[in-house]
Amino acid sequence: MPRFEQDIRALVDLQTVIDTIPALVVGALPDGSIEFVNEGWREYTGLSTEELKGWDWQTAIHPDDRSKFIDEWGAARGAGRPFQNEARVRRADGHYQWFLIRKTPLRNQAGQVVRWYVTGYDIEDRKQAEDRVRLIIDTIPMMAWSVRPDGIVDFLNQRWLDYTGLSLEKYVEDPMGPIHPDDIAKIMEQWKADMVAGKPYEAEMRLRRADGTYRWFLVRTAPLRDKLGNIVKWYGSSTDIDDHKLAEEELRRLSGQLLRSQDEEQRRLARELHDSTAQSLAGLRLSLAVLEESVVEQHDAALDPRTTNALADAVAVTDRCLSEIRTISYLLHPPMLDELGLRSALVSYVKGFIQRSGIQVDLDVAPDFGRLPQDVETTLFRIVQEALTNIHRHSRSSTARIRIRHQANEVTMSVSDSGRGVGEALKEQNSPGVGIASMRERVQLLGGRVEIRSDQDGTTVGIFIPLGIKQHV
Repeated sequence: MPRFEQDIRALVDLQTVIDTIPALVVGALPDGSIEFVNEGWREYTGLSTEELKGWDWQTAIHPDDRSKFIDEWGAARGAGRPFQNEARVRRADGHYQWFLIRKTPLRNQAGQVVRWYVTGYDIEDRKQAEDRVRLIIDTIPMMAWSVRPDGIVDFLNQRWLDYTGLSLEKYVEDPMGPIHPDDIAKIMEQWKADMVAGKPYEAEMRLRRADGTYRWFLVRTAPLRDKLGNIVKWYGSSTDIDDHKLAEEELRRLSGQLLRSQDEEQRRLARELHDSTAQSLAGLRLSLAVLEESVVEQHDAALDPRTTNALADAVAVTDRCLSEIRTISYLLHPPMLDELGLRSALVSYVKGFIQRSGIQVDLDVAPDFGRLPQDVETTLFRIVQEALTNIHRHSRSSTARIRIRHQANEVTMSVSDSGRGVGEALKEQNSPGVGIASMRERVQLLGGRVEIRSDQDGTTVGIFIPLGIKQHV
């Protein structure tokens, strides 16, 4: 067979293949005008090759998609790069269906584009499935959204749009706009770090409603990865927790009032024990001493020994009660905490604790430590009491160390031991209102935090309390 006939036969075979593949195939000139279409195009659109040639093909694109389609097509031709987009194409009966349209350039040896090959794949079923999913997402009781790998938001569900009163385009222009200004710095720092690490993100933030008010939301995001592990999308949800936050705030306020009331009651009881009960016992002790001295001076051989023994026992019991009352009064609330401050109160308390427990305590507080707000001093003193009690009861440590530092905007404290750790202490505490939980509650009410490190070498409880901020107590 002559070479010419072979070439014709090859072209005919190629045309047959192009006409039978399950896609719409178009050949276009470098300027974008259509040169040929396959049988699939002709059958689907009901238009002849002549009717589709040149730029008349654009009439087959849905009017709402046409402008964007032509602009993107022009940009791709200008750059000479492959690209794809989605558009609705009119069927012969006038019905439109969604197609994924891909355009690939053919270049000559000089690198010039000499032809474009275009393929269209029916994605109507996929688009309908996406619409159904979107309908579901639009009706869930939370705000949902998605973000491209570069951090640009590309989807917001209807609940999100209704809440903020913003369109997707407006939000993309100013993505920080709905976030409360006081939350932005912290939120963005964490979000950027989690994006780089490719790990799920969770944070609480205030988002502005369309009427200008802010509500608290719990925001979560999670990455979607391809088979190679590359992140192809971030999906997120924002759940309204404002009512929960208000209830939490009220609970903190009530908890603060309760703790303050407890401290005031302990202060009152300590004062009552010291000023009344202890004074009465001291008077009784003086009277017993006078009586004892009188009995000794007027000793009569006929005096029943039981009388003198009873008198001696009464003196001993009174001394013991007086000592215990003074100890209880001090443990409830040492007077010097109010009069001289935290350092003096701790020096006295630690001295008594060493005598009672036998545990050696190293107290590291600067002599010029100074005074702190009353609530802060009371909180730190109570934590030292609780921490040393835990060490005595649970850690089996023979030593402990307390270190306190006072800076301009923060006070820090650590209480450490060399025992078996806080884990066992926590297991043995059955009451949820004491111990570690009580420490955390007191510190959180002052806007601070508690950090606990426990290992085979012992336990360290770290306290960090900012100064000069609004507190809940």
